[in-house]
Amino acid sequence: MRSLPQGEERASLAAEFAAFYDDCDGDSIRAIQARTGRSYTCVRTLLIEAGVTFRENTRRAETNDLADDFARLYRGGLSIRGIRARTGYSYRYIHALLVEADVQLRDHAGQPRKAAA
Repeated sequence: MRSLPQGEERASLAAEFAAFYDDCDGDSIRAIQARTGRSYTCVRTLLIEAGVTFRENTRRAETNDLADDFARLYRGGLSIRGIRARTGYSYRYIHALLVEADVQLRDHAGQPRKAAA
């Protein structure tokens, strides 16, 4: 594992990574990682040092549709485990999409969960 360079070499590398990231096609952090052989953490650290404004994480339309389907099933009375049994997706993935869809989750007794204090 290579360590991060220091001084001018570090600033130069940060500027190079920023140019890759900010290009019109805009490489992702993982693409820069693959291109340069540096670690994800190294690339991200240098992009932060270069003052790059990170792009919004984009989700595929299919994922948004799936979240809507999970929300509809859950609001219709199905539990997360029931959705898992019906769809085959993991409990954790279903839960994450329901949370992102702002669905009010129920406790084990079927009552709405209280907000954390």
